[in-house]
Amino acid sequence: MHLGEIRQFVSHLESLRAPRLARQREIGRLILPSRGLFQGEDAENPREANLFNPAANRALRKAAAGMTQAVTPASVPWFRHAFLRREDREATGGNEYVDAVDALLRAVLAAGGFYRAIHAFNKELLAFGCALLGCEESARTVARCFCQTCGTYCVALDADGNLDAVARRLLMTPRELADRFGADRLSRIAREKLESRPYDPVPVRHVTQRRAERDPERKDHGNMPWGSWWYEENGADFLAESGFRSMPFFFTVWEEARGVYGAGPGDEALADQKGIESWEMRKAVGVEKMIDPPLVSQGPLKAFVDTSAGALIPSSGFGAGDALKPLYEVNFGPAIQHVQREIDQIAMRLEDVMMANVFANMSLETRPAGMTMTEYMDRRRRSAELMGPTVSGYEPRVLSPLLERIFGLLDEAGLLPRPPQGLSPFASLNVSYQSPMAQMLEQSGAVAIQNLFDLAAPLLGIVPEAADKIDFEQAIDELAQRLGVPASVIRSDEAVAALRQERAEARQAQEQQAAQAQMLQQMVALGNVKTQGSLAGELLSAKQAAGAEAGPEQGGEAA
Repeated sequence: MHLGEIRQFVSHLESLRAPRLARQREIGRLILPSRGLFQGEDAENPREANLFNPAANRALRKAAAGMTQAVTPASVPWFRHAFLRREDREATGGNEYVDAVDALLRAVLAAGGFYRAIHAFNKELLAFGCALLGCEESARTVARCFCQTCGTYCVALDADGNLDAVARRLLMTPRELADRFGADRLSRIAREKLESRPYDPVPVRHVTQRRAERDPERKDHGNMPWGSWWYEENGADFLAESGFRSMPFFFTVWEEARGVYGAGPGDEALADQKGIESWEMRKAVGVEKMIDPPLVSQGPLKAFVDTSAGALIPSSGFGAGDALKPLYEVNFGPAIQHVQREIDQIAMRLEDVMMANVFANMSLETRPAGMTMTEYMDRRRRSAELMGPTVSGYEPRVLSPLLERIFGLLDEAGLLPRPPQGLSPFASLNVSYQSPMAQMLEQSGAVAIQNLFDLAAPLLGIVPEAADKIDFEQAIDELAQRLGVPASVIRSDEAVAALRQERAEARQAQEQQAAQAQMLQQMVALGNVKTQGSLAGELLSAKQAAGAEAGPEQGGEAA
């Protein structure tokens, strides 16, 4: 593609986003001043919100922290891979291989800044209704994750709602550009800045788009499934033209009903935040009038009025009626209390709108004092079920493709462990999520299995044959899966079969030895066994000989 075609494509995407951008700019000003960078704003000069009461921002931060802890906690493993086919899962060494892969993926995520990026991603998703996560290749950490802030990107989706193109606007220093693309690729203005002002930001564009025409047999950058183009906004040529094997960006929306860029809790909270600002302004005016009310003066005293603290006003020459008095006698106290109650109600409503309480319940790691375990588990489970449909697009559109991309980068770098022997030619890994929210949803199935056992126990006491209806070993596998038990703890069916075979052979050998020993004792006692050459034979022969010598004497005495 030519630079002119890329510029025209970016302009087209920006025109499609323009109607939504005005609303997001307002959300950024009133709800999330720390995020978002819109056209005409300077990254080095933070947006001045001038908020009297940032209640929506506080609720947003609380909700984002709870969402991060509930979906992708850094403290515990929140995902787990397993072979898709059962015969592959039961292969020897399969569980150890999966555990090694998961440990490697978690190490790359931690080193590549994923948890910092996903927290920013959650804040933008809650506020602006959409968010974009990026994962670049890194020579030091294999992968580097970042959140592209609102106002600096445009996207295009395919028929399935997946990313088809991403156009980003970045501010990069001339030194960054020279290190990444080479000084000879820079424009004249950027080269001049590189010599005199190497850290003066330069506006840069990056476009990633699915390639419609390519040769799959060729593996060069120009024939990758995803094309990548870099250029300066004022440049005359590309800084770089390359490609990716997999899409390096991941996009999702909170609610899809409002178009490509969706809508989120920030849209609902905007009116309440405006209202709380209005009430805070009225309260401030009332308090100011209580502290420093407007005054009225009679007669010539007005020429000597000084209301500053510690002022001395001469009284000679003035009558008693010339004293300063408030312009009006109004008791602002009850009115201010009423305003404060309204502010508190709006703040509580913002907590609900931003889902702060819901995510806080899911992220509870310890049971609060005075709450029973049943209440604790029920609250977490109901919160997870409430947010399950909303976050359902989060995993397949962001987390799963992110893990696939990091897995591919590890494979290209040759850092993956060697797969075990005995896998089928079609062996593939499937990811399942073990986050607190996923566990709460999975535990609903575990509770169902437990309820089945509890209800079936009395019946099995009456009809023991009914136990044949339940596959207890499969039930153990299901419980372990739903409770997030590590794969290395549960033996595969192949390992269980081998263990049982070994145990049966040992038991059979013991039984044979016991039977042989018992038979030998019986035959020795009867004297009907051929024992020549054995210790038992010598003892038996000696006993028989002693009996023959004593026989005549015993017979004579008897006679």
